[in-house]
Amino acid sequence: MKRMIINLMAAGLAMVFFCGCEFKPPIPADWYDVTLDYYKTGFETGWANEDPSVWISDEMKDPDNSFGYLLTDLDGDGADELLIGLMDDSEVTKLTDIYIWHRDIGSFRIMTGGEGYYMYLCEGNVVRVDSWYGSETKTEYMTYDSSDNSFLIIEGPAEPLKIELTEF
Repeated sequence: MKRMIINLMAAGLAMVFFCGCEFKPPIPADWYDVTLDYYKTGFETGWANEDPSVWISDEMKDPDNSFGYLLTDLDGDGADELLIGLMDDSEVTKLTDIYIWHRDIGSFRIMTGGEGYYMYLCEGNVVRVDSWYGSETKTEYMTYDSSDNSFLIIEGPAEPLKIELTEF
């Protein structure tokens, strides 16, 4: 019996090494807590705690603006991503930051915008990204893939949504 268990373990290890499979540790359920605390404290203190390595837009520093967040699973892997955006009377929600759990480095702001260029969550978890491109706005549509921590560009258009954000 002992020999059978050892052989099964060896076969399992061989499959991992030879089939190209790799062990990926699970994403912590509360990976975003530290990031949320940073933003909550920033909004409460007027960004007195600002970390110079994390760019905070002038829009976020303006006390007349309200910001909130949404935790949502963009790619269906069972783990939430963190979306931060403006809470205003616009017909669609303007997002300024998207954070993911990057398996190699932890919490990671993969996209940031603001100051007139935003991201929008669309139906089917498509993310529309508007960015500055020379003298015009460039619009791209993307889907998130946690297996390689990337956004894949897809054909658009997709309609941006008005989403409910939790206020900071």
